[in-house]
Amino acid sequence: MVGQGKFGNKEAISALVIACMAKEFFTDPNMIVRKVGTAGWYMVLVSAAVAALGFTAVYFLLKRFPGKNIMEIYDDVFGRYIGFGFSFTVAFVLLFSAAMNLREYVEIIKIYVFPKTPPVYLIGSLAVTAVILSFIGLENITRYSKLAGYVMLVGFIILLMLSSRFFRFYRIYPLLGYGLKNTLVQGFLRSSIYGEITLVAIFAKSLHGIQDIRKVGYTSLIIAASLMLLMQLGLTLIFTYPFSKELTAPLYAGASLIHYGVFFQRVESLFLFIWNISTLISIPLLFYMVLLIYSYLFKIDDIRPITVPFSFIMIALSLIPSNIVELVQFYIRYLREFGWVVFYVLPSIALLMTALTKKKGWQA
Repeated sequence: MVGQGKFGNKEAISALVIACMAKEFFTDPNMIVRKVGTAGWYMVLVSAAVAALGFTAVYFLLKRFPGKNIMEIYDDVFGRYIGFGFSFTVAFVLLFSAAMNLREYVEIIKIYVFPKTPPVYLIGSLAVTAVILSFIGLENITRYSKLAGYVMLVGFIILLMLSSRFFRFYRIYPLLGYGLKNTLVQGFLRSSIYGEITLVAIFAKSLHGIQDIRKVGYTSLIIAASLMLLMQLGLTLIFTYPFSKELTAPLYAGASLIHYGVFFQRVESLFLFIWNISTLISIPLLFYMVLLIYSYLFKIDDIRPITVPFSFIMIALSLIPSNIVELVQFYIRYLREFGWVVFYVLPSIALLMTALTKKKGWQA
């Protein structure tokens, strides 16, 4: 098995929170408004509650098999063949998510920043970044995430404070949006926006015990949910919801409104920094998780020979959507609405099987 290194809770929390938040900087706020209207700011809390239940299943599963990651647990519970299928499904979904996130980033940045830059150049540059970070290892990725996380948090708070002059609190009405039932249903379906917290089950051996896994998972979820609440509420207060539905990247549009006098304008450059750094962490993290699972499944001790081939697979997958409309309304939509099956249901099935068979692991 590939050595992953050891790192602390703060590093792991930073990486998971950034992975959850990165996709929210693009089209997700727009899709949330389309689904639930003005109720989006508390719909993300409904999703967080569902994600908390899903992670609880993951935590209890890991607790029953101390010292093992999720791939080893699937093999122990279901046997090699079914366990292989479960782990391979997780790897495929993570790789496809990385590819779609990559394409989404490229499409949005072409609209607002580099309209004349060929998409292949932007896609290739991110793929090269993923390869380089995979070569330096998971420990370095998480340590870089901790460093970048503090800067990104300060930048996010500054943007909220600067945009507060545009807040109009009457815009949160109607409070129920398109109806409470619809909000609850959409909150359940889109609980996969926090699915990245379950990545802790893949690199569980890099932490220092089951208690650290619990702290990392729940703390990451609380921080990510709080930031998404602030972000979605801020957008609701800045834009009327009919207008928000027409914005491709509402956060960028909100940042572009900020100006104080003649000499304090174009503050969206600060948002671009947060935008780019979060993407340069989240995509390599997902990509590295895929490499870890694949190396475990096929007993590979060194991921470096497979890193470049997998980057080409990721690039090929990212080129499947023909345009941004197809990308957002089909691929990203179904990934975000049904990703919870992979993130929460598969571990829950394994936990149920361990309860029925009374199977447990032992600390090595």
